[in-house]
Amino acid sequence: MRNSMKTSSRTLPKPIAPKGSSGPDPRVSKRLARQRRPSWIAAGVMLLMFAVLANVYLFRASDERVPVLRLTRDVPVGQQITRADLDVARVTTDPAVSTIPERQLREVVGRRAAVGLRKGTLLAASQLAAGPSPQRGQALVTAPVKASALPPGLAPGWRVRVVFRQPSQDQHPMGGDAQGRADGGQGTLLRDVVAVVDQVQGPDAEGAMTVSLLMAEADSSLVARQAAAGQVVLVVTERRG
Repeated sequence: MRNSMKTSSRTLPKPIAPKGSSGPDPRVSKRLARQRRPSWIAAGVMLLMFAVLANVYLFRASDERVPVLRLTRDVPVGQQITRADLDVARVTTDPAVSTIPERQLREVVGRRAAVGLRKGTLLAASQLAAGPSPQRGQALVTAPVKASALPPGLAPGWRVRVVFRQPSQDQHPMGGDAQGRADGGQGTLLRDVVAVVDQVQGPDAEGAMTVSLLMAEADSSLVARQAAAGQVVLVVTERRG
């Protein structure tokens, strides 16, 4: 019995690997490749669908852009906005961002800046003065000022105090006691007037600057008379814009 078992164990054949092959069976590799092919196809379809959806989104986003007004240069507070200060930009609408559409361009030109405006920003209604300037109860007075007496860098939007110089003895003060107070019978000291610089122009051929001042209408006549007599000095109280 033992001899027969030993003989049968010696006669069992051993598995032999295919000649010339040191790797996996090619038939197994083909079978795995066929299994991977559907997953690659599904991934390709998903990428194609993503690309189509992205193109549709971009196309719709470009259609939703609307023309709005944008600043082409800085505009100080209080200065009048001109056509050269504005251009048109196409942006995507966003309810959280306040803008002014292009169709209101004519309405904006001539308005004044309620705050300092910076180049490149989109213009909003809240950045414009509530109404035309001067408003009711205000007046614009033009005052010639020598360039040497002008505060350095004076610009639209700056707040100033109009001070009247004491006239010489051979000059009669312009204005009455209603505009000031008596000073020992030697003359009349006029109270200062608060104003906002509207525009600064010049110098002219004689080197004089012209300053437009926005002030209370009740003070406009006094300032105009004193400015014509060359008795006006401007003192800056606040730089704005």
